[in-house]
Formats: sequence, structure tokens, C-alpha cells
Amino acid sequence: MINVKALLNSTTNRIIAVTTVIYFALEALFAGARTGLELYSWQTSYFDVWQLLSHMFLHGGFTHLLFNMMGLWFFGQVLERVWGGRRLLAFYMSCGVGAAIISQLVYQYALQQFSPPMVGASGAIYGVLVAFAMLFPNQKIMLIFLPVPIPAKVFVPVLLLIDLTGGITGFSIFGGNIAHFAHIGGAIIGAVLTLAWKRKRL
Repeated sequence: MINVKALLNSTTNRIIAVTTVIYFALEALFAGARTGLELYSWQTSYFDVWQLLSHMFLHGGFTHLLFNMMGLWFFGQVLERVWGGRRLLAFYMSCGVGAAIISQLVYQYALQQFSPPMVGASGAIYGVLVAFAMLFPNQKIMLIFLPVPIPAKVFVPVLLLIDLTGGITGFSIFGGNIAHFAHIGGAIIGAVLTLAWKRKRL
């Protein structure tokens, strides 16, 4: 029998549980319709400041939710053992909010266009990935679609390069409606925080 109380002792698992519950609750209540919790461009009347945070707990479908939460579970629990639960939570939220802000800035000032409504924890997950790669660069990562172990120090930069290329060209091997600049933004915030915390320990 699964010990739910023991599972929820982990901050990583709590984030996953809350995000999953919110996803299914909103699906039941709104059935994919606009909730007002998505992140809209701050150039529009739909924008509210809380969307910088709330968008992280929405997802565009079950597959989107599943892959994000798998990423958090695999890498977040490792960071939690290194940093502790409170610091992981602060890191995760900071990466998600930072990803949202950087994405908005890129669309408004670099691309000079409205950003599409954004949902998902992908920006925060990219921050987690970058932190993992910085702390454990030689740790091998196995991918479902590429059954060859790849060191984190290789896998994460290649993933970021693919995202950057997709954001600039508009062509993505991951499919459409991908928030590439949010991914990059989360990675930037994750790298800055990880580097700062590593230096603080020296």
C-alpha cells in the first residue's frame, strides 16, 4: 500500500501533487477554456501580475503535464537532497517566474510582437535541468527516444541550443506551441542562482 504521507514529505513530490491536482481540477471546471490563470502578454487587457506565477500550474494537455512532472521528479529530488526542500521550492518558483518575465521581454522588445498565452512549468523545469548539469556535469542521462547515456554537461547545452534555434527560426523538432524563450529564460535564472549558491558555499 502506498504511504501517501511519506511521499508528501518530499517538496519535489508536493509540487508534483499540487500541479497535478490543479491540472485535473481545471480540466473538470473549464474543459480547456480560458481560465484567466494563463500568462498573457502584458501588452493586453487579459494580463494580471499573478499570471507570472499561476501559469506554472497549468498545462496544455496530459502529455505536457506528464513530461514536465517526470523531469521534475527525476532531477528535482536530486537537487532537493543537495539544497533541501525550501531552497528547491524557492529555486523552482524563481525559475518559473523568471522564465515568464524573460519570455515577455523577448517578445516585446526583440521580436516586437505579442507573446502567445503561455502555460506550463517548462521554464522552471529547464532551470532544474541546468542546475543538475552544473552540479553533476558527468552524470549520464538516459532518454526514451535515444537509448544511449549522455553526460548532463552535453545533454543540457544541446537541448538549449535546439530551443534557441527553434525560438529564432520558428521551426521546432518538438512540435508547435512551444515556449522556447521561456525555456531559455528558466535556464538563465537557474544558471545564475546555481552559480551564486555554489560561490556562497566556497
